[in-house]
Amino acid sequence: MSSNSLRRDLLLRLLGPLLAVVAVAGASAWGLAQHFSQKVLDQWLYDSAITLAKQVRFVAGVPRVDVPGPAIEMFEMDVADRIYYDVATTGGRRILSNAAVPPPPFASEGPSEPVYYDAQVRGVGVRAIALRLPAAGSETVVVRVAETRNKRDSLANEVLVATLAIVAILATSSIALVSAGIGRSLSVLEPIVRRVRGDRRGFAPLPAGPEVPSEVRPLVRAVNELLRELSEEHAARQRFVADAAHQLRTPLAALRVRLDLALREEDPRRQREILAGAVDVLSRASHMVHRLLTLSRVDREAEDGAPKESVDLDRVAREEVESWIDRALARGVDLGYEGPGAPVVVPARDSLLREALSNLLDNAFVHAGSAGPVTVGVTERPPGLFVEDHGPGIPEGERELVKGRFYRIPGTAGEGCGLGLAIVDEIARIHGARLVVAARGTGPGTRVALEFPPAG
Repeated sequence: MSSNSLRRDLLLRLLGPLLAVVAVAGASAWGLAQHFSQKVLDQWLYDSAITLAKQVRFVAGVPRVDVPGPAIEMFEMDVADRIYYDVATTGGRRILSNAAVPPPPFASEGPSEPVYYDAQVRGVGVRAIALRLPAAGSETVVVRVAETRNKRDSLANEVLVATLAIVAILATSSIALVSAGIGRSLSVLEPIVRRVRGDRRGFAPLPAGPEVPSEVRPLVRAVNELLRELSEEHAARQRFVADAAHQLRTPLAALRVRLDLALREEDPRRQREILAGAVDVLSRASHMVHRLLTLSRVDREAEDGAPKESVDLDRVAREEVESWIDRALARGVDLGYEGPGAPVVVPARDSLLREALSNLLDNAFVHAGSAGPVTVGVTERPPGLFVEDHGPGIPEGERELVKGRFYRIPGTAGEGCGLGLAIVDEIARIHGARLVVAARGTGPGTRVALEFPPAG
């Protein structure tokens, strides 16, 4: 049995109270055995004391006990114990005695009420009884009878052994029944285990019907929810791989055609033109691979749950604008910045925000061309980043579709691969932010904003 076993843990948790019950039962059995053996044999002592008391006679006011010798021998005869008796007056005058039986440690409630007590006679522990009888004058006759404890201890031990034997049988049976019950209760998990073992490659939900214990159903539901999420993630990755293969197949096929043409072309000028076209195709394929790798990295960061840090959107925007100035000049784009001029801090991952802003700028440069300026801005309420261009704009019906992977608006020119806004949308989801695609305030163009939740 494993050291981290549910069966073992349940057994140990149940055995503790069970052993405590056995211990209490044993102590109770010992107390009951002592009580009843004491009660039975105390009654014998009382009968013996009454018998002696009835033999007391008062002659001229003087107490006497006339008991024949054979009767005394019968009175003292006992196979297991020694019997001691002592009949005396309160003044200390002995009437009949075979040993000095100590007086009781406390007085009786009434003149004829018996007093039971433990004492020692001749260095041996005894159980004794004392009876007080009225006599002539101011004296009182006290009858004391004592008996050694052999029969009492023997009877108590026999009762205790019998009781403990019954308790042990009950405890052993209880342990066996509890163990079997735990085994039967845990056996209901076997169909679930067999289901998981038999469906290693699938994501079929586990059975959660009435045959599953109610205590296990929350775990089964949680596992089924996890299986559902894994199934969705697996399907999404399969779609992603299929889409990526489809998107790369076209440029690779075009590249092969161009290279074949270049190999067959004998005119050097025409061959250079074909090779230049092949370089363009290779550049687009490289751009797509880069975007695919970026998307894969963003997906991994979405799953790792790494903590966020305080990031100043104003600083990130300014630094990204500075890094894109040369590319803007090369394309003839007027790149500018618009912001509050003060820190706008949000909990985020700096590298992902820069990746999102880089993708938005790349999209703006590709689709806006040299039609007008491109503005990078920061807002305070709500905190966020935006990129605004003066291009042809995105039709309202397409603004949610462009967030999908590999989606491009039909008839769109340029070298895009349909992954830029998908990457930004995934980064927004990681940060609990919202990607908003809208028209520019006035005139043609598009405004793409990454809006974060308000602080607090």
